[in-house]
Amino acid sequence: MQTETLTTTPPVLQKPTLYQVIFFDDDITTYGFVMYLLNRFFNKTEDEAYEIAVKVDTSGSASAGIYTKDIAKTKISLANIELDVSEFELRIEAFPCDQ
Repeated sequence: MQTETLTTTPPVLQKPTLYQVIFFDDDITTYGFVMYLLNRFFNKTEDEAYEIAVKVDTSGSASAGIYTKDIAKTKISLANIELDVSEFELRIEAFPCDQ
């Protein structure tokens, strides 16, 4: 009986698309609440959260970080639950990025 050797090529793995999470300014949400969200759901230190909150206020938007799609969506969903409870109107979105 003859045996055949099957050769398989390993699958080509691609890097996942990364998404940049952006916080957008509004006239209602407080610095403290933006900092709370950044600290709790985006693992930012108090200093990092403050810098991002200031940038959101002065520039109209700021990046909270770059994540894979699933992680970005999960972080945004958790933050939006807190926003719904708090009744603040902060908008947080994820956009594909080139990095």
